[in-house]
Amino acid sequence: MTRRLDRVLGWALIFALVFSLYGIRWGRVECWNRDEMALRGLHGLRPSGYLKPPFHTYLNYFLVLKPIVHAEYLTRRLTGQRINLNEAKLLGSRLLVVGLFLGTIWLAYLISLAAYGKFAARIMAWLFATSAGFIAYDHFLSCDLPLLFFMMLAFLFAWRITLRPDLSNYLLAGLLTGLCTATKYNGLAIGIVIVVAHFLSKNETTLRSFVFSRRLFWGLVMVPAGFVLGNPFAVLDWKRFSSDFIYNYYTTPRYEGQTSGHSYGEFLIRIFEIVGVPGAILIAIGILLSIFPVLRGGLRRPATICFLLCASVCALYYGKFASFPRMQTRFALPVVPFLILMAGPFLESVWKKRIWIFPVVVPLLLYNAVCCFYVGHRFREDPRTAAQSWVQTHARAGTLLESSAGSPHWEKLPRPKIRELDAQKPNWSRAAGYDVIDLRMAHANGRAQLFARIFPDQPWIVEKAKQSEGEPDETLFTADALLKRNPQFVCVYSSDYGVPDATVRSYYADLLDGTFPYDIVFDGQTSQPPRWVYPRDIDFLSGRMTILARRRSEGQD
Repeated sequence: MTRRLDRVLGWALIFALVFSLYGIRWGRVECWNRDEMALRGLHGLRPSGYLKPPFHTYLNYFLVLKPIVHAEYLTRRLTGQRINLNEAKLLGSRLLVVGLFLGTIWLAYLISLAAYGKFAARIMAWLFATSAGFIAYDHFLSCDLPLLFFMMLAFLFAWRITLRPDLSNYLLAGLLTGLCTATKYNGLAIGIVIVVAHFLSKNETTLRSFVFSRRLFWGLVMVPAGFVLGNPFAVLDWKRFSSDFIYNYYTTPRYEGQTSGHSYGEFLIRIFEIVGVPGAILIAIGILLSIFPVLRGGLRRPATICFLLCASVCALYYGKFASFPRMQTRFALPVVPFLILMAGPFLESVWKKRIWIFPVVVPLLLYNAVCCFYVGHRFREDPRTAAQSWVQTHARAGTLLESSAGSPHWEKLPRPKIRELDAQKPNWSRAAGYDVIDLRMAHANGRAQLFARIFPDQPWIVEKAKQSEGEPDETLFTADALLKRNPQFVCVYSSDYGVPDATVRSYYADLLDGTFPYDIVFDGQTSQPPRWVYPRDIDFLSGRMTILARRRSEGQD
C-alpha cells in the first residue's frame, strides 16, 4: 500500500518502542503476571492445560526459547558448565510482544491509509503508539497484545475481500481468525468481519448465492483449521481440552464470585484505563461525527466499509463480553483498536481544515506520553526487583527460605544455586547439590470454596478448581508449623495475605506484626502514580514485598 515508510509513522513506532523498552526487565528472570503464556511449560509440545489456548506459547517457544535452550545446551557441552540464561529468555520473550505491538500499529496505519487517507492514518498511529494501556500490556507475556496483532491482520484480509474478492483473501482471513482463537478464545469475535465483508463486497447477486457462496464456505472452513493449526492438541488431547474449555466458559464470568448482573457500563469505563479519559472522549466524539460522512457516502466507499466492519466487531464483542457479571480491563482491550479505527471517517472529512485539530491532538499525545513514562517507571520500581538483589546478597550456602506463592521464584536467579521445594510435601532429595532451599507455600485463594457456593449443582467445577488451583493444607499456616520448618528468612508478597481464608490471613498478619520470632529486614511497597495518570491499576503490579529474618535469640544461623 506504501513503498516508503512514512516518517510520521516511523517516529510513532520509535516512540512506541522507547515506551515499551522502559521497564522491560520487570521480573528480571520471570514474568510476574500470573496470566503469562509465553514462558508456560510444554511437555514435548503438549500444553499443561487449555484454560487458555497455547498458540502464543508455541510462537514464543520456537522463536525465542528454543534457540536460547540450544545455546545453553551447546555451552554446557563445550565448557562442561551450566549457564543460566533466564534473563535472556525473559528479554527475548518481551521483545517478541513489543514487536507484535509495533506490527499492530503498522497494520492499523495501513488499513487507515487505504480507507481514510494519510492524515487520519498518522493520527491513529500516534494514538496507538502513545496509549498507555497498550504500553502496560506489552510489558506482560500474556496473550493480550499478540491477540491484537492477529486480529488486526485478520481484519486486513477480511477488508480486502471488499476490494478484491479473491479466494485467497477469504482463506487467509479465515485462517487468521482461527489463529486468533488459538491465541485467546475471545479472538473468535473477529470472524464476523468475514461474513460482513462478504455481504459488503456485493459479489453475489441473489440471497441463495450469498449464503451458499463457495468462497465464503472455504473462508469459514479455515477458521477451525486455523484453530487446530495453532492448538493441535485440541484434537490430539480432546478430552482434556474439552474439559478445560467448558470449565473456563462457566467460570470466567464469575471467577471472583459474581452471581448475576452484567458489565455494560463497566466495560465502557474500562476503556478509560486503556486510552485515558481524554483519549476516550476524543474517540467517542470522532465515532459520533463519523456517522454523518458514513450516511452521506455510499456502501462502496472505503471509509464506509472500514467503519461498518469495525462496527460489526465492536457490536458483537460488546454484546457478548459486556454481558459478563465480571469485568477486567483485558476483557475490553481487543475492541479498542477497532473503536479507534471507527473515528477515521471524521478525520478524513476534516483533513483540509486540520489546522484546528492539532491544538486538540497534540496536548492529548503529550499527556499520553507522560502516562506511558509512568507506566514504565512503575514496572521499573517494583519492590520485588530489589528483593531479588537482597536475596542474592544475603542468602548464603545452607540458607533455608520460606516464600509465599506470590514472591519471586528465587531459583530462577543465576546465583546462588537455589532449589525450590513444595512446603506441603518437600522432596528433600531434589535439593542435593544446591546452596539454598526455598520452601514454597501454596496460594490459598479459596477458589474451590467460592465455586462450591456459586455452582452448587455442578460439583465437577469444584473438583476441577481443586485440580487446577490446588487446595493448600491450612496446618502449614500456624506458628508451630513455622517453628518446625525453622527457615532463616520468610518472604511474603501482599497478594498472598489478601485471601478469603481466615487461617492464612491470621498467619501472615501475626508474622508481619512480629508475633512470631521474625523481624522485618526488607520492606518495599509499590509507589502510587499521580491521580491524573492512567492506567490507575495495572494487573499484578501493585503490592508490598516483605522479607523477615529469624531472631538470633531464637537460634543461630
